[in-house]
Amino acid sequence: MIETFGAVNWWAAALGALAYFVLGSLWFSPLFGRVWDRAVGHERRAGERFPTSYYVVPLVSSIAIAVATAWLEEAVDLDGLWDGALFTIALGVGIAAAVSVTNAMTPSMRHPFVYGVVTGGYHVVGIGIVTAIVVVMG
Repeated sequence: MIETFGAVNWWAAALGALAYFVLGSLWFSPLFGRVWDRAVGHERRAGERFPTSYYVVPLVSSIAIAVATAWLEEAVDLDGLWDGALFTIALGVGIAAAVSVTNAMTPSMRHPFVYGVVTGGYHVVGIGIVTAIVVVMG
């Protein structure tokens, strides 16, 4: 399996990472930002600035997830978008969404299931996009 790491299409992984990161900026701002804020108990104020880590950590995570997804796609040798859809369900729902919901179950989380659905949904869609890019770019 380690030899498949060298066969990864790095351009596809890079494009997937960028797409995942851009999706996050849309997902947690105009699309579901207010819902996510309520779930965590945060009130976003006009002109509020977040620390640099708020942007850097998701970027690094997007790169890690895209590389891992591309590597696993190469290792299991997906054959087309249907395989990619099943792969997305396995990784996105079976791992990423499940971890998101589990992590939301903390006493300080105002609405853990809402947080889990919003965050988990982001990862399912993001992994689906990365998988589609990697499969199509082969």
